[in-house]
Amino acid sequence: MTARAEVFGRFSGRLPDVDRLLAGSALAALVAEPVVGSLAALGFLAAGMLLLALRPAASVMDLSEFRLVLILPAYCLVSTLWSEVPAQTLRAGVQLFATFVIAILIARRLPPGRFLVLLCGVQLAIVLASVTTGSYRADTGALTGYYGSKNAMGGAAALLAVLAAGLVARPGGLGMRAAALGAAVAGIGAAVLAQSMGALFSLVAGLAAYPLLRAVRPLGLGVQVAVTALAVLAAATLGVVVAANIDALAAFVLDTTGKDITLTGRTDLWRVALDEIAARPLLGTGYQAFWHSGNPLAQSLWAQFGIESRSGFNFHNLYLSNAVEIGILGAGMQATLLLWTGIAALRLALLTRDHRSAAFPAAAVMVLSVTPLEVQVYFQFNLHSLLMIAILVYARDGLAVLAPPRVPRR
Repeated sequence: MTARAEVFGRFSGRLPDVDRLLAGSALAALVAEPVVGSLAALGFLAAGMLLLALRPAASVMDLSEFRLVLILPAYCLVSTLWSEVPAQTLRAGVQLFATFVIAILIARRLPPGRFLVLLCGVQLAIVLASVTTGSYRADTGALTGYYGSKNAMGGAAALLAVLAAGLVARPGGLGMRAAALGAAVAGIGAAVLAQSMGALFSLVAGLAAYPLLRAVRPLGLGVQVAVTALAVLAAATLGVVVAANIDALAAFVLDTTGKDITLTGRTDLWRVALDEIAARPLLGTGYQAFWHSGNPLAQSLWAQFGIESRSGFNFHNLYLSNAVEIGILGAGMQATLLLWTGIAALRLALLTRDHRSAAFPAAAVMVLSVTPLEVQVYFQFNLHSLLMIAILVYARDGLAVLAPPRVPRR
């Protein structure tokens, strides 16, 4: 097999068909989880393990190049040692580690263009099925589709819209561009039907990344760095202001739109989370060791907020939720990984005009923009988690190709 390096993605040219088939199958299985349920995890694991087994030497090399990324799931796994429910943490930690491994292998086996097209294609099918045959809430009429909640439905639709918008500019025939535009419009429409304020906010943030990138690209490196730093500072300041005044903002939005953006009282949850962090600041309770039936505090919160399923609940702030479970140390690791991903994707998007290089920072902006109010990463068998790892792999590979060759020392 011969392959040549390209500016975006590790290889171009011909790769073994079985690699692309297995990587695509693993990705498609995870995207289809809302429809097929637990079978999605089984299909994801089966295809991923085959990827590892069929080319073990190449897989080990791929994973060794991203060994720093694997520190986070390894730490979550090690938290079994101090977890309040070690069996639950061990199981979740193993699954998270497997998710990270397979995500890296998918990004190394599947070219970025195919990754985006396949992801958008499967996501579009599920979103359309949700709109036409899925569920709607009886009280508000909000679309929940096959995702179980309006927030999950809105998040999936927003992700489809942002990624598909990036494919509109791809080289190729008019038909493919029209299909991408149609997928973007469908995603926007479904996000509106879901009536999720968080999803709509992330949608606007993701779509806004495209014109901003186009405006910044022609500028010199120094100006790019300054503009990016100011944008990050402004976004961070806005996040702090919003978080500090969430009650007033919620009252204003409720008065003007009739929608409660606090989503079951985030500020009450944050106070509980801060108390839990103060009790175990460094290491936390253990990965996914807070929300379990044996924890009286978790049970009281489930009862207070009407969570009858006793699952799928969190503190509605990524950093606080992480710090409760894996301590300030683990939350710092997750924040560092997110920051690394965002910076790498942005750097590549500024250095190349490849359409794919803009789609990935736009998706990263989506995830990062809602971290003060939502918890989307990092979980086992989770699409957003896989996407963020894949973005980092594609961005790092692209930057490695663009880097000037090293001159050997004499």
